[in-house]
Amino acid sequence: MSTAKSVSKSVREILDQDPSLVHELQQRKTAQREIAKKIKDQLIEKENFDYKDPVKLEGNVAVAITRYLKRLREQQEEFLGVKRVQEILKKGTTEVIDGLKHYKIDFHDDIDKHSVLDIILQRIEHEDVSSVSLNYQSIELYVKKMAEKSFLHEMERLNAVDSLKLKDSLSLLKLMLPNQAQEIPGILAHVSSLLADQAISLYDTMVHHSEHLIIIFVINEQHASKARDILLKLNNETLKE
Repeated sequence: MSTAKSVSKSVREILDQDPSLVHELQQRKTAQREIAKKIKDQLIEKENFDYKDPVKLEGNVAVAITRYLKRLREQQEEFLGVKRVQEILKKGTTEVIDGLKHYKIDFHDDIDKHSVLDIILQRIEHEDVSSVSLNYQSIELYVKKMAEKSFLHEMERLNAVDSLKLKDSLSLLKLMLPNQAQEIPGILAHVSSLLADQAISLYDTMVHHSEHLIIIFVINEQHASKARDILLKLNNETLKE
């Protein structure tokens, strides 16, 4: 049992069982050498170590302590990061929009996509069109089911564009957070992970920066109720029974 691995494991077990030693190591930088010597003596006394070279053993113990403290610090930082994410999510609000269809509008070369978008938003109620994304020669947007007929009628009137339905039966989960949320890493990953844990797949994800941080998750409509409950719990809101 004289391998470095067994020393590391034994040191980890000793420190896990004695929080006072860990506290002393964290509070007093000069304690490591003293505690390494103490643990070395403990290993020689209780463990079947080859201690023909106690200096080498003490060195291995010191290395194991350094690794233990580094891992502990990383775990603490990760925990604090999650706590910051959870705290900012409590200050957010959630909106769910159901019954959406995802459309892509392709332009002919001589058409200005901004003009087309202006026409769409002028002739169709703004609340019936969500999360518009402009690309080089196309627009992608989500249209409410009840507005689909009028939307397609307007597309037919625009001879220089072609519309293609990519997906229907979608829901948008809109998470609005305070502006300071933009400075906190891990929010998107945290929420996405919670949704994935409940087998909720993301069809699309969008992030908008304004006076608020707005995160939009697009999912299948059948999962909307479950996803809504998850987000409302994060916002610390009371769920209806």
